[in-house]
Amino acid sequence: MEIQEVKDALAVVTTQVDKALEKHAGQIAENGKASAEAKAEVVKVSQAFEAVNTKLTELQQKMADAKAPPSTPVSFGAEVVGSEAFKALMSGAAKRARIEVKNTILGEGGSPVGPIDTLVAPMRLPGIVGGAFRNLRVVDAIPVGATGSNMVEYTKELAFTNAAAETLEGEVKPESAITFELASAPVRTIAHWLKLSKQVLDDAPALQSYVDNRLRYGVDLRLEQQIVNGNGTSPNLSGLRDSGNFTALEGVMGETELDTLSRAKYAVLAADYTPTAILLNPADWGAIERRKSTSGEYIAGGGNAVAYIAGGLVPTVWGIPVIATNSVPVDQFVLFGSNAVQLFMRAGTVVEMYEQDEDNVQRNLVTIRAEVRAAFAVFRPAAVIAGGLRYGSPFV
Repeated sequence: MEIQEVKDALAVVTTQVDKALEKHAGQIAENGKASAEAKAEVVKVSQAFEAVNTKLTELQQKMADAKAPPSTPVSFGAEVVGSEAFKALMSGAAKRARIEVKNTILGEGGSPVGPIDTLVAPMRLPGIVGGAFRNLRVVDAIPVGATGSNMVEYTKELAFTNAAAETLEGEVKPESAITFELASAPVRTIAHWLKLSKQVLDDAPALQSYVDNRLRYGVDLRLEQQIVNGNGTSPNLSGLRDSGNFTALEGVMGETELDTLSRAKYAVLAADYTPTAILLNPADWGAIERRKSTSGEYIAGGGNAVAYIAGGLVPTVWGIPVIATNSVPVDQFVLFGSNAVQLFMRAGTVVEMYEQDEDNVQRNLVTIRAEVRAAFAVFRPAAVIAGGLRYGSPFV
């Protein structure tokens, strides 16, 4: 496939992504949440975009790496055949030939000894071998809205005294009470930057795409970490595990992690909310998956506490989807209902390039910056349960 065809395909997929995101955001604005169909469409077109973008990167890298083949080094045999003494021997002008090879030709050298590229050209693989990219899925379990301000304020119920009771005719009806409080979630900026030379960007176009993706990932990773662990102190978000945003629950002696998660599930139900997601550290989730019954069989699957849906792609505990993420510390958990929280986007993740920064013009450098502006609100702390996964695990 030619590079122009890939670029055309990328433009088509980009339009599809924009339409899917617009539909997703419209449903959230109208109904407070997006349908499963809308979410699936966003995932589908996003995966298509990544596939086409990766293909474009590969083609660009191949073009950048195209070079003239290296000249063939002179071998020992070629040096002998090309010598005057050998020619004289072959013509009969001499009875014998003395040929001195000036150097021993080796493919290794240096100290310590290793391959050298004087005679043997190195093989350059196309593309860039990237670093680790964490699978970011926490935001997928959280409703996302938009804001045009730098502060999101909301009124939430502080206390409700329900005095509703049976009343005789002619008697005074009981009076209930509701109190409210004003809460706020400030918009915070998460950003980082780096510098590259213009020559590198011009000569290695694949690098620009890789840096773009890397910077976006860094911002999105930090946003996820803030959603889970932000302590609310400026300039941090106030995350799920921040004081006042959750209801604490600890492990009980003699109980397993599954027992703790079951009690957390019913704590949310007892507060009249619906649990929708469990966040666990991958080490803890792996320990749960490897647990065996007394007969030596794994407890995962088969209608037990641990099961899988969506063709085995989505694990569940007690019927609640599990998200394994390193954003949650080991021995800790978070269980919450999606209607208890919301992420407000002031500006989505944006990558921008600047030449007019410090002495960039003098040094032929380009500053590349990525940032996102967002606010995170926890409406109902009773619907967010967090704590130690096992008995004796302190909250960290």
